[in-house]
Amino acid sequence: MITSIKREFNLFPNIVGIVTTDNLSTITTAGYFSTQLANVELLNNGVWQWETEDIVLIFYATDLIGWFTYDASTDAFVGVPANGGISNTLPSADIIVGNASNVATAVAMTGDVHISNAGATTIQAGAVTGSKIANNAVDFANLALDVAATATVTLSAAQIAGMYATPVQLIAAPGSGKLILIDSILWDIAFVSAQYTSGGAIIAQYGNTAHAAGPAASGSLAAASLNGVAASGFLSNAGGDGIINVAASASLDTAVYLSNDTGAFATGDSTVNLYINYRVVSPA
Repeated sequence: MITSIKREFNLFPNIVGIVTTDNLSTITTAGYFSTQLANVELLNNGVWQWETEDIVLIFYATDLIGWFTYDASTDAFVGVPANGGISNTLPSADIIVGNASNVATAVAMTGDVHISNAGATTIQAGAVTGSKIANNAVDFANLALDVAATATVTLSAAQIAGMYATPVQLIAAPGSGKLILIDSILWDIAFVSAQYTSGGAIIAQYGNTAHAAGPAASGSLAAASLNGVAASGFLSNAGGDGIINVAASASLDTAVYLSNDTGAFATGDSTVNLYINYRVVSPA
């Protein structure tokens, strides 16, 4: 509370002396002087009027004294820095910036970053654009789960021959309530010397069920297509669009495996790199 206020008119600038029981944080808080008007009018025997040339010497809690100016825009006091120094008061969450006249000035931080009065900074919504991200700096692990991702799985000849009875995992279980959607599977085949024979239709499926008996997660690749490969080249499985027909209990948080029906492939010795394009979604 302001307990004394007087102006000395015989000096220039005018010196206003104030005694208050409030501390530095309170007297520099916006709206402070308005809370003291009743006291000030009693002490002044009338309405107090600030002059542009006023400089204020305040004795404040606890037993401290300092020079201030009155800021009409905030209705509070602003500490006057020592000669060549910076004020010891600063509006909440403002920062000190050198202005166009090379004067240290309190300003509110704006633009891409917000700062709190605890010093914590936060990137504003929409502030990070493509031009601000370095090339090749973000991988799939940093993206939202429903953004298209790619997995690469290498199949040995033994795995191709064995996936009828022992399916090969393509994508791990994604987590509770999440579903893997296959967009496509590209087969990059490195032919060695012998073509595959026998086998059956090849699909990606939900779960580790032998003989491709699990719920389909992709389109099928005919055995004849793989058996017909006699030179290095490419084949593909279509994605699950228009194919998936599966219970939630058999597909949510379930890994995707590769298997084939009918029987095991035989004879072949080629190896394959599978490039799987997929997404992870959280159905409502």
